[in-house]
Amino acid sequence: MDGRAGPTQLAPLPHELGPTVRRLPQLPRARAARRPPHIDALPSLQQLVRRCLGRALSREGVVAFTLFAQQPQGITLHGAVVAVETGEPLPFSIVSLRPGVDEHFTDQAGAFTFSGLRTGTYRLLVRQIGYAPAETTFVVAFQADLSIRIPLGRVAVDLPPITVTGELTCVQPGPPDPVVTPALAAVFEQLLENARRYRLLADSFPFSFVLERAYTSTGEARAVDTIRQTSVEERRRYRPGAVIEWGTGPFRGDRIVRLPALDQFADSLFVHNHCFRLAGRDTTEGETFIRVDFEPAARIRSSDVAGAAYLDVGSYQLRYTHVRLTRPERGLRGVLSLVATTRFREIVPGIVLHDRVRGVTSLPGRVERVEEQRLLAVHFTRPFVQAPQDK
Repeated sequence: MDGRAGPTQLAPLPHELGPTVRRLPQLPRARAARRPPHIDALPSLQQLVRRCLGRALSREGVVAFTLFAQQPQGITLHGAVVAVETGEPLPFSIVSLRPGVDEHFTDQAGAFTFSGLRTGTYRLLVRQIGYAPAETTFVVAFQADLSIRIPLGRVAVDLPPITVTGELTCVQPGPPDPVVTPALAAVFEQLLENARRYRLLADSFPFSFVLERAYTSTGEARAVDTIRQTSVEERRRYRPGAVIEWGTGPFRGDRIVRLPALDQFADSLFVHNHCFRLAGRDTTEGETFIRVDFEPAARIRSSDVAGAAYLDVGSYQLRYTHVRLTRPERGLRGVLSLVATTRFREIVPGIVLHDRVRGVTSLPGRVERVEEQRLLAVHFTRPFVQAPQDK
């Protein structure tokens, strides 16, 4: 075949097929096939099945099926979350429905929707940072949409008048008991809410962020580079006594210390392997915060993390963490101490991400190595309402 030849030209179809078809010779009619004798011998049950199948394929059967398919696929619950004191909407609250695993943010007006509900009893749970959570039960009994309004009240915590100082010996790790330490339990719940909001954001609207890193060391020049990480990479599970590991990605080839990211404060392993204490009000850089101290369980004999979390007095958003590496000599040869301070800022309404990190590693001979990280940009893989612009 000549490779230069064009595609095969097909003869055009006639515009009218009627005359051509009519000129075809008349074919003899086929005789009706003789009914096999064994058909008449079918059991009565099989004949009944055949008749039912024929009815299902009849016009009436098709109409009945179509009407069934057009029936509504459940009802819709419309709701709004508002502040009980003012009636103002609470945007980007978290609403979840049980039974089921559906959980999402409300919109900018505090509104939310759950579709496809069947008849039955449901539990609706609503949370917002700085507010006491609410839970309500409702019954779906009729094929009609429902509307509900959920008011939330501000969290009121009676903070201790005296700030507690000194190291904490952790012999009973785990979440605080709301009966024994109600103030600590209330503040701790707000710390967890910061982490839960970050988790839902990362699950619902994955994002990447760009960091600037700067290194300085005693007697050496300053080095600067930039790295990109994703919200998936940021969510690493805590492992008791295993916070030092070999880095991957932009940290490949380095021994790194996994400081507690925001997500880890809601990690059950982290919570059940640390003790928490409400230290009261503390002032940092001229601002007053609510301070919660944490310490690893005494049974953890290798390097781990201890420190404090600082929450905003009004909004209960996480603003700072101050973390130190415990027993550094057991994980990093020649390291005397490692202390890191992280400052957080809002990246979307009510949700924070680390904005600046400063870590200082002390070595023998009065040598210090300082690493600083600065958040440059946040990029969502799909749009989020009121997502901030790059710096």
